[in-house]
Amino acid sequence: MSTISTSGILLRRIEYGDHDLIVTLLTLDYGKVAMMAKYARKSRKRFTGTLELFSEMTLVASLPKKGGLPVIKEASLKQPFASIRGNPLKTAYASYWTELVFAWLEEGRAQEKIYQLLRYSLAALDGGEAPGVISIVFQLYFLRFSGLSPILKQCTRCGREVEKLRGDMFGFDLAKGGLVCQGCLSGKPMQHQLARGTVKQLLWIQTSRLENAGRLKFTDQAVKDGLRFLEAFVPYHLGREPKSLKFLNQMRKRGH
Repeated sequence: MSTISTSGILLRRIEYGDHDLIVTLLTLDYGKVAMMAKYARKSRKRFTGTLELFSEMTLVASLPKKGGLPVIKEASLKQPFASIRGNPLKTAYASYWTELVFAWLEEGRAQEKIYQLLRYSLAALDGGEAPGVISIVFQLYFLRFSGLSPILKQCTRCGREVEKLRGDMFGFDLAKGGLVCQGCLSGKPMQHQLARGTVKQLLWIQTSRLENAGRLKFTDQAVKDGLRFLEAFVPYHLGREPKSLKFLNQMRKRGH
């Protein structure tokens, strides 16, 4: 029976039997992995405060010879990100991000860039940075690392670059994955629209290094427009609306 050792962020936990948990983690070395935590519900000492949603930990797990889930033998907390779980709005944002990771990534395939992105986003959220801005950054980078970046540099129909396009508003074609200029719209309104200033800000984030992306100052309207656009674009290409997105919208409506 061999063992693996890695860092991981807890994405999901499910009760199994009377005493155990099945947890799914995004690990640094092995990507998304489901593991068994035996007696995690029965013994308070065994994994004290470690197997909480969004927590980052280091762990050692054994790999059974006859197949089945790896079994966690040791787990120690690296970053609890505790303020997230104590705040309904932060919890809603973190749940949305972790659901995207859980739904999109293949099992057992290392995704170091997405691991670092999720860790960066959770740390910023835990540290009190504006959740809407962090979510814009997370979604743009997640799309970029997944090969699904929205086309923001040019019109997807005529090919003209944004700097050469007239007008302050652009349409956005979800199916084609990019902007549509006013000339190509021919006066026909589109369901999804973006202001020129918002497009420039999104494009700057899309082409910047992650550590610099959060420094950009958004107006309240640009945050609202950016979130509305991305939260339509991401589910469209995911093929379904994440359940956590409904929860997130409820929290925002309640003013959390």
